[in-house]
Amino acid sequence: MRTIILSFVLLLLTFEVTIAQKAPTDSTKVEKLDEVVVTAQFAPKSEKNTIYKVKVINAKSIEARASTNLTELLRYELDMDFSHNPVFGAGIELHGISKENIKILVDGVPLVGRVNGVLNLNQINLDNIERVEVIEGPVSVFYGTDAMGGTINLITKKSQKKKIIGNINAYYESIDAKSINGSLGYKKDKNLLRVEGGYYYFNGLNTDDDFIRTQNWPTKSQYHTNLKYIREIGDFKLRFSSNYSEEEVNTLGEVRASTNKAIDVDYTTKRWDNSLNFQGKLKNGKFLDLSVSYLNYDRFDTSYTFDATTNTSELIENNPNENGNFFNTLFIKGQYANIDTTNKLNYVFGLEYESDYGKGNRILDYKQDLQNTSLFSSINYKLSDNFEIQPAIRYTYNSSFKSLLSPALNAKYRFNNNHVLRFAYANGYRSPSLKELYLDWTPTFGPFTYTFAGNKNLKVESSHNFNLHYTYRQDLNNNSFIEIEPSFFYNEIKNLIGLSELINFERHYINLNKTRSLSVSVKTKYKVLENLQFNLGFSYLGRYLEYSDTFNSDTFLYTPSANASISYTYKPFELNFHAFYKYSGKRKGHYIEDVDGTDVLKSTTREDFNNLDVSLSKSFFNKKMSMSIGAKNLFDVTDIETLNQIGVAHERDIQLWGATYFIKTKINF
Repeated sequence: MRTIILSFVLLLLTFEVTIAQKAPTDSTKVEKLDEVVVTAQFAPKSEKNTIYKVKVINAKSIEARASTNLTELLRYELDMDFSHNPVFGAGIELHGISKENIKILVDGVPLVGRVNGVLNLNQINLDNIERVEVIEGPVSVFYGTDAMGGTINLITKKSQKKKIIGNINAYYESIDAKSINGSLGYKKDKNLLRVEGGYYYFNGLNTDDDFIRTQNWPTKSQYHTNLKYIREIGDFKLRFSSNYSEEEVNTLGEVRASTNKAIDVDYTTKRWDNSLNFQGKLKNGKFLDLSVSYLNYDRFDTSYTFDATTNTSELIENNPNENGNFFNTLFIKGQYANIDTTNKLNYVFGLEYESDYGKGNRILDYKQDLQNTSLFSSINYKLSDNFEIQPAIRYTYNSSFKSLLSPALNAKYRFNNNHVLRFAYANGYRSPSLKELYLDWTPTFGPFTYTFAGNKNLKVESSHNFNLHYTYRQDLNNNSFIEIEPSFFYNEIKNLIGLSELINFERHYINLNKTRSLSVSVKTKYKVLENLQFNLGFSYLGRYLEYSDTFNSDTFLYTPSANASISYTYKPFELNFHAFYKYSGKRKGHYIEDVDGTDVLKSTTREDFNNLDVSLSKSFFNKKMSMSIGAKNLFDVTDIETLNQIGVAHERDIQLWGATYFIKTKINF
């Protein structure tokens, strides 16, 4: 297989060089345009001028990493950690903050459908994503109190120059994972219509010798489709988007010797998100952004009895353990801003309304609802040409917890063109979710019946978040620069919501006393030449958990991490080489164990590990076709696990499936 791939690449290289004609070069110096960002901004703005530090992962980087989902794209980022569960999928932690406190958006609209607080990043396809914007730290004023730890905003493709464009791309990975995606765009006058869709299939894998039939990486299939219509109306754009996705995960049980049978469960997740957005410039430096979204999330499972004697499966009718839950969210947001760059004072104010409705057999009284109505405002004031501050405040009325107030303050000081200092503080709140309040599930496993319950007496989480970010950049010549970015983050959350320990076959949501995290990191970029760049980073992250007045960490538990990457283009062939490396240090934690009838705090450790991906890519026929080949997880890490930590259910800290090889092709027309 490898010989065939290499032969095909060499043949294409030879053919390309033979037929290619050298394009004329323009001696005029062309300056690279600054990246424009939209996350937590009054209006679209260049990244270097934002008061928030916004990290942008652009389309070129997404292609270089050959990522099939959001987990793979972010895996090599510093200060990000991931957990994996065969059923719930992958969750993210940012600077020690995770789950409900990390906001994930698509074009500014929140994704819904968390399971055990985790929004499965493996379900987020990147085929129609133009770039990903990440803000590390609190953005509660703009995106609500569940953005205390950070915000990840996926920006979809919304423009094209030609009348008709399209592409088809296919991907194959050596663990029998494959995907095919396609898109078609049609533009006429001021109208743009885009249609996109794709399919992903993974045949399942077992890397745990304790299992015979069970796969700790279950078989999975995913479908997704997107329809987008954009209409230009003067200085405004009207955009309608409809996204549908479906995933099925097939889990296999172990065969019992007594019956020669096993229980298999299929987990199905469906999302259908519809959004209407109207935004643009008004007269006199004003900007208007209005959006209405209706989001639907369904998750259910179906159980079967597998008979190993006859090798057949039979549907289990009226299974009391089966789950069927359905959630709908209405999201409305309006934002009006003054963005006149000649003014010392600019401002924004907005209104946000979110209504969550859920029903199902694991929800108390079968159905429940929650509403949040928020007013927010922020003022940006330039004290001088180099110094600006931005106080902000958000008022939220929650249908269950009444009034919540979240203030924030950002500041930015530019010493000169080479030195910039940013500071951010936010005081946030997060009210409990529908599941945390109203979970009602009593499954039976063997002779025992368990109870998993919400808690209507939960308190609101409150947080204090600080971060300091310094940027030094020195342009060495027209094509090279060096950039060094040290940063510091501190987070404190009181009344953190988590699951209790299992007592008398019962677990329910409770408030933990306090959790803290702090981190120090340094990130460096060095662009040696126009076609060669190195990135290097180091982070030291500490976590502290005070479970109750009796149990706590005593001190911060620290974890080091480092990452590095290299990008090189061999110009004679326009051949691109990329390598991404990350070291994840030992991570310590705690759990509670019953010892002779007494609860005892025990320690647990996730061992350290290294990860490395490499890829080689080339475009052909004037970029009408491209191909990438490469390898992932070259250190062949398979399983690294830890026991459940306090306040966490069904958690497997991290899991990788060993070294793999991939090939990806794309045809543009």
